[in-house]
Formats: sequence, C-alpha cells, structure tokens
Amino acid sequence: MTTVRLRPRHGFFVFLFFLLACSVGPHTLLAQEPSTPTPAAASSVPQTDENFADFSGKGTFYTPGSDQGAAQRYRDLRGGGTLEFLRWSSNTDTRWWSIQADHTAYRDQRYSAAINDFGKINAWFQFNEIPLYFSQLTQTLFTTPPSNPFALRIDDAIQSGLQNKTLTTAQAAAFAQPFDLRLRRRVAEFKTTYSLTPNLDLEAWFWTTAKTGNQPWAGTFGFGDAVELPAPVQTRTTDLRLGIEWANERGSARLGYDGSFFRNDVETIVWDNPLRITDSPTAGPVQGRMTLWPDSNLNAGTASGLINLPARSRATAYISIGNWTQDNPLIPFTVNSALPVIPLDRQTTAADARVTSTNFTFSSRPVDTVLLTARYRSYDYDNRTPVFHVANTVAYDTTVEAFADGGTSPYSINRKTFYADASYTPTRYSALGVGYTREKIDQTFRFFDTTTEDTFRVTGDLSGMSWLMLRGVYEHANRTGSGFDEQALDDIGEQVSLRQFDISDRVANRVSIVTQVTPRSSYSLNGSVTVGNEDRPGTVFGLRSNDSRSYEIGADYVPRESISVGASYTWEKYTTLQASRQANPGPQFNDPTRDWTTDGADRSRTFVGSMDLLKLAPKTDIRLSYTYNHAESLYVYGLAPNTTLPPVQQLPPVVNELQRATGEIRYRLNAHFGAGVVYWYDKYTVNDFARGTQTLTSIAQPSFLTIGYLARPYTANTISGRLTYYW
Repeated sequence: MTTVRLRPRHGFFVFLFFLLACSVGPHTLLAQEPSTPTPAAASSVPQTDENFADFSGKGTFYTPGSDQGAAQRYRDLRGGGTLEFLRWSSNTDTRWWSIQADHTAYRDQRYSAAINDFGKINAWFQFNEIPLYFSQLTQTLFTTPPSNPFALRIDDAIQSGLQNKTLTTAQAAAFAQPFDLRLRRRVAEFKTTYSLTPNLDLEAWFWTTAKTGNQPWAGTFGFGDAVELPAPVQTRTTDLRLGIEWANERGSARLGYDGSFFRNDVETIVWDNPLRITDSPTAGPVQGRMTLWPDSNLNAGTASGLINLPARSRATAYISIGNWTQDNPLIPFTVNSALPVIPLDRQTTAADARVTSTNFTFSSRPVDTVLLTARYRSYDYDNRTPVFHVANTVAYDTTVEAFADGGTSPYSINRKTFYADASYTPTRYSALGVGYTREKIDQTFRFFDTTTEDTFRVTGDLSGMSWLMLRGVYEHANRTGSGFDEQALDDIGEQVSLRQFDISDRVANRVSIVTQVTPRSSYSLNGSVTVGNEDRPGTVFGLRSNDSRSYEIGADYVPRESISVGASYTWEKYTTLQASRQANPGPQFNDPTRDWTTDGADRSRTFVGSMDLLKLAPKTDIRLSYTYNHAESLYVYGLAPNTTLPPVQQLPPVVNELQRATGEIRYRLNAHFGAGVVYWYDKYTVNDFARGTQTLTSIAQPSFLTIGYLARPYTANTISGRLTYYW
C-alpha cells in the first residue's frame, strides 16, 4: 500500500505564526535542552554549525499485510512535503538565541526557542507533539452517541439477538466497524531564570501535557462475558515550579514551590453489555460502568542548600513537604437496576496524604588519594484518607455479598535510605572503592510490616590512560522482612508460604565489568559483561529466583576525520522461576501433588552498525546505519514428580524481530544550497501465541469480544528528497 499525498498548507502558516511570536517576546524564551523525546525521523538532521532550513518531500510504501499503525507507533510517516528541520541561532558576547523546528505540521512535530541574555535572563520554550498509533486494523461494535461521547453503545438489535440467542457473537462481529486506534500527546514547556543580582536568581518552570484519543481497555461481567473497549482519553497534567536561589563561592540556598494538577474529562466510562438488553439480578446488567483516573492535586514547598566546608568538603540538604488531595464523586456499587442499592459511606473520595521527602549529602577529600561520600534519603507517604466502611459489595454486577475486610485500607509507606562510599586512588590511573547501602521500608497493610535491605559493593577503576579503560563493580544485597503474619494470608484463602515479589526475602549478587581498549588513535574495542543472580529463601509459592546475563562487544574505526565506522553486538538473557499450586479449598489445598512451576526465559540479540563518509567525495556526505534485534520469550511449565494434575501443553516461544536500516546522501551544491536523498527501511516480524493473528482469527472469541488490536508484522520503506538552504 502507498501513502503519498501533499500536506495541507495551513501547517506552514501555524509555523510562521510561531516564529512571529518568538521574535516579538524574546524574554519569554528559555535556553535548555529539550526534555521530551525526539521523533525517530529526526535521525537525519544535517550535521553543521550553520543556520539552515531543510525542506523534504517523502513517500512511505508498505508491503501487503503490514500494520501501518505499528510501523508509525511514535512517529508520522505519511507522505507529503514539509519543512523538515529548521536550525537558526545567533551568538554574540552578550546574547545567544536559537529557534528550532522538526517535521512541521505532522503528528510528530516539535518547535523550540531559547535565549540567553548573559547575566540577565535565560529562557527556553518547547512544544512537542508525540503520537501513539496502536493500529489501523482495529474494529468494534461500539459507537459513541453524540449526546454522550464518552459512552460506548451497541445497537439494541444486536444486544437483543445475542440475549435471545438468535444471533451468535461470530454473526454479530460482521457488523463491527473499522477505526484507527490512536492517542496524541501534546507537551508545552516553558522555563526561565531571571538574575535579580549576581547572587540572586528567580526561577519559573511550567509544563503541561494533554492526551486525547482512545486506547485499549477491558471490561468484564464475569469470566464468560468480557469485552475489549476503545476507551476515550482526554486528560491534562499541569506542573508548576517556582523558586528563588541565592549563591556565592561559599554555598547556595533555595526556596521553592512545586505544584502538579491532573484533570480527566472522562471520569467514568459506560459501555453496553453485548449479551444483555435488559438488567437481570443473575444474568447480568445491560451495561457496565467504571471510573477512570481521578482528578488530583499536589502542592509542595521545598527548601535546599549547599555549603562548602573546610578540608575540601561539601554538604547539601533538601526537604520537601507536600499535600496530595483527590475528591472525586464516587459511583454506586453497581449499575444493575435489578440489584438493591447499597448506601455509600460517603459521596466523594476525600483522599488526602502528606508527602515528606528529604535528601542530605556530605562529601570530603581529606587527602588527595581519599574521597568519602555519605547520603541519607527519606520518603514518607502518610495516607490520611478516612476509612471507607463497606459492609456489602457487588461482584460482577450480579451478586451482592458481604465484604469481609469491612472497609478500605489506607496504605502508607516510609522509606529511609543511607549510602556510604569510600574511594582510594593509589596511583594516578587507578581507584579502588567500597560502599554500603541500607534501605528500610515501613508500610501498612502489607504482609511484611518492614523490609530491610543491606547492600555491599566493591568497585575498581583503571582509567586516564590513553589506551585502556577498565571499570568493575560487585554488589551483594540481602533483603529481609519482619512483622510477617501468616494468618493474614490464611484469612484471605491464600497459601501461607506465598510471598509477594517486591517485599519477599531476597539475596542478590551482581557483577558488572566495562572496558575499552584503544591500541591506536584510529580504532578502539569496547566490551561489557553483567551477571546477576537473585534467590528468594523462604518463598515456596511466588517468584523464587530471577537471574540475568548480558554481554556486549563493539569496535570503532576512524582512520581519518572524514571516515568513521562502528559496530556492536549485545546478548542478553533473563530467567525466572515461579511456583504455584492449583487447588480448591478442601483436601486439594494442602496437596503437594498439585504443585506446578513456570520457568521463564527472555533472550535478546542486538547488532548495530554504522558508517559515515564525510567529504570523501567532494561536497558529499554519506551516512549508513543498520540495526537488527531478535527477542525470544519462552515459558516452560513443570509438574511435581508424583503429580495428580493433567499433562501440560507447552506454549510455543514468543518471537519478535526488528530490522532497521537508514541511508543518506547529501551534496552541497554551493554556499547556500544542498540536496540529498534519505531512505528508511523498517521490517518487523512477530510470532505471539497470545496476541497473534494465528490465535485470534476474529474479534469474536468464545468468552470475550476484542477490538482486534493484535501483534502484526510490517515492512515500511520511506524515501525522502531533501533541499537545504544554508545561511
């Protein structure tokens, strides 16, 4: 399939208006590197110190059966013409400014402007649009009525046919309509620093992120009636940071305010039950309902300081005290009108938490060969939300049942971390170090009240020589929990030997070595090895072990300034062992012959190669690159030697393979003009038993209805012609 078309002209006028706004108010701009991702297409920015405008016209061609949404996941490869890149800056003894633009008027466009009036104002602004294209091959029975664009409805005739069994789900699927499943994120950032005096600065940082579109979502009325939904997304996060900072040669002090405000225009999602046209106290409701992300506010005050001490020592301190609130309306326990109404304990969440964090550091070099560093960090999340009392609840919108816990559990956490490191430099090119870290976490409503992890590390560093760099780290960590109550697991019907992976006892060892050898200035070899082992003593059911291996080797060859060649190969493997027991309450519950395990293995191989030939031919730059990644996941199930479970059917491996190649040739016509051609090749293949087309051949499955968002292959070829103007 070919997608080649001209872009609408209005995008260029939007860009001209942006340039005009930047030139009118230079003191509203800010000098800082962009903090949001760069579009993948920006890899072919001309490499020059000159000002330039790069215009392009491109087309993208797909092989039959390609998932164009997956090919354009975070970028926009539609064909047409645009201002691809603009780099315009000026630098004098008193002022520097810059204006940039990438891929204007497309879904992955970006604009930024910066100014630094030395000693007075430093400002930066950026607008960045980032697409998330799930798939263009999705389809659904749901539509959104004009009266309620955040509700998902199915035609009543289809619901009636499915309830009365005059229509099968496979027959109903024929009425599904195709649609593009995509999200769009728009980020605007502004940051400025104004110097009141040589020692006193005022800072302001504002950024806002808006998300619109749809994303995959899941709703269920029980194990035999689940649906996949294109959930509407319409959110905005606004962050504000203000500060005043004083500094001189002795130290600095800063007072600040941080605010973060999240707003969601779609607080509740409602969707039709495809199998029901009427509410029933046993068969289920006509529709489902759930809340989405609630509005929330965070306000915090901060104070920090730095002081230079005698004996080449320095101390820093930081403290933040904030309050997090959320008070959205609560929805009833059920949307099923055939069930009795259960009174709510209160009408809003009334959520409230005090968040306090600190960070103190001290470093000293008492003698030239010794460096000492210590740091203490704490984070306290004090949940002050009142308990929401619940006597009865509703399961699957069909059954009213007692709630054994009697109410909600306001989870709180307090984390304290202490670091200490010492480094000794016996010679000019070497350093030896030892370190210790203790992390203690106290938390409520977890099976361990407290977990403590002690980590010891040894480091070695050989660097500074022209031909050799060698660094190594060994870490040993031991995490133990206290306050464990087996009765709490027994009360909820779980095995008392079950452990949660994030708080279970753990012993971990990790070795990492990085080296670079440069026999001659024209070429170098580099490599790294990382080995990690993790065991969990005391865990019978749950994650028992988690190990990792990683190896990398690379080489770079630069025989002269105009030629550079590089290549690297990385191999990674991650393995896990998990254990469980398939048992119902009664005699099965303590029967070891019903135990089973899962061995997980994830492997990845990556090769990256590149070559730059700059001015090897007169006025000509050539750049080539190639990336190959092969990833494979395998899950192997095992049974106890004397098992009473039925034989296991092993699953096939999940395989993903991505190839990406780029080629670029640019020719400098004269002092002001250049021309070029850029080629991108992307090929993705996948074999996924859970989300593959070989398994989910229809959106209608025996127990659920999907939207057809699957793992599909694609092959895309993008050709772009470039005309560049330099000044």
